[in-house]
Amino acid sequence: MNRKRIAHIMRERGISGVTRRGRKSLTRPAKRAVPAPDLIARDFTAPAPGMKLVGDITYIPTDEGWLYLAT
Repeated sequence: MNRKRIAHIMRERGISGVTRRGRKSLTRPAKRAVPAPDLIARDFTAPAPGMKLVGDITYIPTDEGWLYLAT
């Protein structure tokens, strides 16, 4: 089926597509903010377990709101 056929069927049955809103930035850095120092110099290999520990946070949109996942 091509695009026109799908559009025709959707119009016939009163179906419309859903357009998501644009994403907004969650964090805005301060104008005078100084970046944190890179203490591990992007070298994530370690000689033994527990020598280098790093963390991260991510935001996941769900039907009930934002889910914050931190590691």
